[in-house]
Amino acid sequence: MLISQQWYQQPLLLFFSGMLLLALLLNVLAIFGVDFHRAPLFVLPRDNDELSHFTVLAQQFLQQQTASPLTGEPNYYLQREYGVLYYVQTSADFPLDIMQLRHIFQLMLRHQCHSALALVPHNIKSPAQIFALEANIRILDKQQLRNWIKS
Repeated sequence: MLISQQWYQQPLLLFFSGMLLLALLLNVLAIFGVDFHRAPLFVLPRDNDELSHFTVLAQQFLQQQTASPLTGEPNYYLQREYGVLYYVQTSADFPLDIMQLRHIFQLMLRHQCHSALALVPHNIKSPAQIFALEANIRILDKQQLRNWIKS
């Protein structure tokens, strides 16, 4: 009586149920754009020279593309001739997220742009990249920006 023939069924059922709930939770978090690759809590301050070098590169790129500042929207530039919207991230503290990409997409629709470029100091690795690809927003980090200017 102490050892039944189905003694293994209860732990397997609990394990399967737990894994199913974990998968559902992760899918819901991914839908809402939660970034699982956050920086640690003890983030060291970014080097100001690195950020200023990125800003100089971004300004060179915008001059090369003949983009003009968008009125009422800081860090946004527009090239009306080709219908391209540019966004320059000035703060490297927070990576580009879905909320910022949605704002870029709304501005694209408002100004009838077919594409956008987001210039960011550091490459991002998050679910936001999927949204950017679907919305025709290309993300250029500092290295890609440097290569683009040289070519």
